[in-house]
Amino acid sequence: ASVANEDAAEYLKLSRQRNDRVRLRGIVATIAGFVGLAAALTLYVMAPSWLLMLAVATLTTTLGVVGAPADRPLIDLAKVTFRKRKLSSDIVIRAHEVAGLTSKDQTIAFPRPIGRDGDGWRVVVDLPYGKTFEDAMKAHARLASGMDIAPTQLFLDKDETSGRRVSYWIADRDPLAVPSGKSPLLGATRVDFWKPFPWGVDERGNPVMATMLWLSLLVGAVPRQGKTFSARTIALAAALDPYVRLYVFDGKASPDWRTFAKVAHRIGFGIVPKNGFDPVQHLLTSLRELKADVEDRYHRLSELPLHVCPEGKLTPEISRDKKLNMPLTLFVVDEVQEYLTHPEHGKEILSLMVYLARVAPAVGVSVMTATQKPDDKACPSELRDQHQARFALRVGAYQVSDTILGAGSYSEGLDASKLLKSHKGVGLLKGMSDDSGIVRTYLADGRDADRILTRAAALREAEGTLSGDAAGEAPAPETSVTILDDVATVLGKGEAKVWSETIVDRLADLRPDVYGPWAELEAKPKAEALTAALKPYGVATEQISRRIDGKVVNKRGIKREDIAAAITERNNKRDAG
Repeated sequence: ASVANEDAAEYLKLSRQRNDRVRLRGIVATIAGFVGLAAALTLYVMAPSWLLMLAVATLTTTLGVVGAPADRPLIDLAKVTFRKRKLSSDIVIRAHEVAGLTSKDQTIAFPRPIGRDGDGWRVVVDLPYGKTFEDAMKAHARLASGMDIAPTQLFLDKDETSGRRVSYWIADRDPLAVPSGKSPLLGATRVDFWKPFPWGVDERGNPVMATMLWLSLLVGAVPRQGKTFSARTIALAAALDPYVRLYVFDGKASPDWRTFAKVAHRIGFGIVPKNGFDPVQHLLTSLRELKADVEDRYHRLSELPLHVCPEGKLTPEISRDKKLNMPLTLFVVDEVQEYLTHPEHGKEILSLMVYLARVAPAVGVSVMTATQKPDDKACPSELRDQHQARFALRVGAYQVSDTILGAGSYSEGLDASKLLKSHKGVGLLKGMSDDSGIVRTYLADGRDADRILTRAAALREAEGTLSGDAAGEAPAPETSVTILDDVATVLGKGEAKVWSETIVDRLADLRPDVYGPWAELEAKPKAEALTAALKPYGVATEQISRRIDGKVVNKRGIKREDIAAAITERNNKRDAG
């Protein structure tokens, strides 16, 4: 170590100490040798042969035991140690020959020298004419064998300049089995969800930044490979932005998402009703609520003044304006197959999720679904295909990998079935950016998540953005399951349009126990209460003009035809169910 550090003084000091020890050992060994020789001669002359053999064996064993290091047995198992070898062009050529990527007439060429790249080697080769990157991908295991390394040490990258050029990165050891470490979110005071945030590192240890803006993400894997933890890290980043609204539902009711109750606007676990609470119905209500919100956002963004919304798109300023009420929203469903296969509500849940995954990201509502069963029965392709980004951790076969990542991913070199059991939290990412690749996601265990969410809840309380279930606020539409029928009842004959505050007063007379609190509000909050209640059913309010005492008065209200259309749609869904 002193030589490696070029510390001459320390080296000389240690060298003198060693010389002194060696000199003392030499003196002792010499004396012991003479004494032992005399004893051996005496024993040889006087003792029988069997006693001589016993004495030699006993002496040898005793000296071996005494001289053995304290931390190792006398006889140990054979061990294969880590090998870090220089990679030569001969080795690379040999690998391509045994992999069947060369011929008698053509071999590979090296457009640039082989060189070190981080903890490994970078090799760029031109395959023989007629051979392609896809051929190299199919020969991945044979190439690794030809280089005398494990397949998990060999990584192939496509070169866009030529169909036959392949870039290899050969790691000194399996980099995917090395944990990426704790999430940097543990040290973050807050996150700006409008900007990329740390999610993990790639196979070479370079940071991988994630973003959920304008896209939906599908996460898939076999059980116990880190699927939930990988998805949860993204949700934790969203939680640390106090202006992001969170919806969290877990189909298997595991402990992994429980602490999100501190910050989630809507949250539910499992599919079994408990203590009068039906999590599936809560999910359905939340989906309807979000669908209505998305439709309303499209409408309102198109109406905002140009100086506020110059391109008709959501901006950071608009999303953080509490009066406009259009925050960035992350809708998370883990083990989504449990909800999609629900015998009563599965079809409607699927329909609503397809709509959100396809339409909602454009107005700041992102969807992240995770599943261990990405097949057509448990998670239909009509939903999978709406996700612009895909993340596949270890799966059982390349066909399953293609199901998660999208058809044709295998031919692009993306095959999550090649990942090992030891590669927990490691997956292939596609569609979040222009590049696809491996991500070793950061770890935030249960205690870490609790620390982060405690900080996130404090942030939201300070900013006044804690809402929904986290703030003890029940969904407005659930105050009455017959809100549409009640509004239809209080509409007078021949009334095509009615002000919202007028409707609320009539509802309070119809059902004082349900709508009475609304009627006690001021005019504007009274109208907003009705608007929020009707949103999940797709009924929007609009400006209605009335002439009173010769003056034109404009107030928001509803149209009879919209209520009738919503009732018809609801009844049709019930009949279909």
